[in-house]
Amino acid sequence: MLRCESRVIYKNPKYRIIKYQNEYLMVNLMSTWLALFFPMINWLLPKNYAKISKEEFEKLTIVQPTKNKAFWSTMAGVTMFSVTFRKHLHVFDIQLEKSLITIICVISFLSILIFYFYLNKRLTIDFFETRTKHKGKIMLFPNFKHACLLVFFYIFLGGFSILCLTALITVKPQNIILFICWVMTTMVFFLVNMAAIGYEKVHVISRTKEIDDMLKSV
Repeated sequence: MLRCESRVIYKNPKYRIIKYQNEYLMVNLMSTWLALFFPMINWLLPKNYAKISKEEFEKLTIVQPTKNKAFWSTMAGVTMFSVTFRKHLHVFDIQLEKSLITIICVISFLSILIFYFYLNKRLTIDFFETRTKHKGKIMLFPNFKHACLLVFFYIFLGGFSILCLTALITVKPQNIILFICWVMTTMVFFLVNMAAIGYEKVHVISRTKEIDDMLKSV
């Protein structure tokens, strides 16, 4: 297992660029749609890679890793806003039959899934498929910090989404703000699941002799 640099392509969470010395490998994180629901599966499945040149790497718009210091301040702001706005929530109450709200939630959930399947297709880089005809595969593991963050967001966002959905279906009257929160949380949940591999460092296990030799030689 080797510890390599990981780079994120701007506005394209579908791929990771694995950099070791002067070698670059492009890896598809969305090789299976199951990763949208269980992102940890990305740590267990071998993945195809496309070897790119340094010139091709430099043409890509790479997101520079930065430390996110705004997370807790954002959470505090959201909490304060929700507490302040809570007394006005009744203005957005509506009265719908349980069967109707269930249908609306099912249609909304299917629409979100269709959107992410479409997004996955739109984010595809053309030359990636043409360079992965061989049987070479690698396995990627995030560092401990990123793995803990992913598990935290998976439980937090997934749990909050299920909680909002349960409240929408079981509690009367329903609330439009709660519905919007459920939709937004579910979309963020799937987006976070697309980025299940670290954005700074990543552990790599090779399933290909060519890559083994390459990594050993540098």
